[in-house]
Amino acid sequence: MSKKIRAGIIGGSVNNGWAKGTHIPAIEHLNEVELTAVGTSNMESAKKSAEAFQAAHAFDKAEDLAQHPDVDMVVVSVNVQEHYRAVKAILPAEKPIYCEWPLGSNTTEALEMQDWVESRQLNNAIGLQARQAPAVNYVKDLVADGYVGKVLSANLKISIDGMGGVGDKASAYLYDRKTGGNLFTIVGGHNLDAFTYMLGEFKELSAVTAQQFPEVELVDIQKVMEKTTDDQILITGKLDNDAVANVHIQGGVKHQTGLTIEIFGDKGTIVLDAPATIQFGSHQLRGAGPDDSELQELLIPDHYYRVPDSLKNDAGFVLNVAQAHRTFAKDIHEGTSQAPGFAEAVKLHQLLDAVEKAAQTGERQYL
Repeated sequence: MSKKIRAGIIGGSVNNGWAKGTHIPAIEHLNEVELTAVGTSNMESAKKSAEAFQAAHAFDKAEDLAQHPDVDMVVVSVNVQEHYRAVKAILPAEKPIYCEWPLGSNTTEALEMQDWVESRQLNNAIGLQARQAPAVNYVKDLVADGYVGKVLSANLKISIDGMGGVGDKASAYLYDRKTGGNLFTIVGGHNLDAFTYMLGEFKELSAVTAQQFPEVELVDIQKVMEKTTDDQILITGKLDNDAVANVHIQGGVKHQTGLTIEIFGDKGTIVLDAPATIQFGSHQLRGAGPDDSELQELLIPDHYYRVPDSLKNDAGFVLNVAQAHRTFAKDIHEGTSQAPGFAEAVKLHQLLDAVEKAAQTGERQYL
């Protein structure tokens, strides 16, 4: 493998808003990684995308991209329904894999994918990039260092205008529970992962879910479809440190208020705010320690930023993904496991399963 890791992106299309807006600009800013190949569903769009992103190679089959000698690492950035198939196609090449979250459409798929990479001892990473956010890591360290003292309780509240009763053709899959990509798994998954990364895992929980929008209007094609996904998720429980936790995730609100995480301790308080879901960045921190009379802005120390200066002013949308790629590149070169991998993804899938079971049965779940 060359010193600079040569990446191929499955889903690296000019029409894929996520890869185009995050992975590709992130890689452009890094010295450790370069984009050499893109793969899309047809060769015409692959060649067009490769030209647009200045990648040397274009593919319409994931296995061909993975097998190419100019590709050292493969990024899977397609619809969650295609993750299982894409990762399976990559395996024979025995190269490192970075897959977007959710790992699979369900936990059964995720467990099988984890077994695939671990049995082959392949470097693997999951796209839970909020763990790379400077603000999230600073809060994690503040809590561990006793800034708030003993954590008594923590609240997570996230509201977005999407994933309610209005969508479009491209987002229609988000309203079908079987696909595995929806408000709970995507928005809920990213925010719950960051929440437990900062504060510790749930050891018990109860939950209520609801569909306030039984149908969704796909406005661009003037079609109404049945909606089988929840747009309200409420979780209460206890964390491993005995702190009480309260979570409310909701979609389809008229005027979204974004994200707020409150951490209350016996000696202090931390509040993290953001205009949207946590992995997108734009975080604002306030806190009050034992000697403070009121909340004040908390400035994040520079050492939490591990990206080139060219990304220092990015709010987090690209920066967090760049930090994820930099961490994974180091893992590949040094044989470490600092980036969250498929094993962490499976744990998160299992947490979501426990929430769903609690909501469906009305029974408290012990993890």
